[in-house]
Amino acid sequence: MKLNNKGNWTLIGLLAAVAIVVVLGFVVFVRGGVRTVKKDSELLDKGSQKQTVVGKAIDTGKSVDCQERLRQIRSGIEMYRQSSSNGENPPSLKDAVPGVSTDYFYCPVSNKAYVYNQATGTVQCPIHPQF
Repeated sequence: MKLNNKGNWTLIGLLAAVAIVVVLGFVVFVRGGVRTVKKDSELLDKGSQKQTVVGKAIDTGKSVDCQERLRQIRSGIEMYRQSSSNGENPPSLKDAVPGVSTDYFYCPVSNKAYVYNQATGTVQCPIHPQF
């Protein structure tokens, strides 16, 4: 990099440094395409098993979102049960958590609907049984 007489960077030197950082960031984070499903998932095309750092971060975020949605839905079911006169479970998930859009009751990873058992008051994700 070039420095001027005062020991500061010149505009050309600064632009060259920024360009190098941008190119390195592109190579590290984006190269290979972004995959938004886990590497061994049945949702991923078997011919493309590449995954980048960004893809892994998106997968983790979607899994955490699924877990948090289930926690909030279960909390809504429990509040509905406590507020009902005879401790009944809600007839549907929409009754347990009113005021949210219908896509809230779908897993953000697979876009499959959560499984709700009205008799027991349990809700479960079809692809994340551990949540």
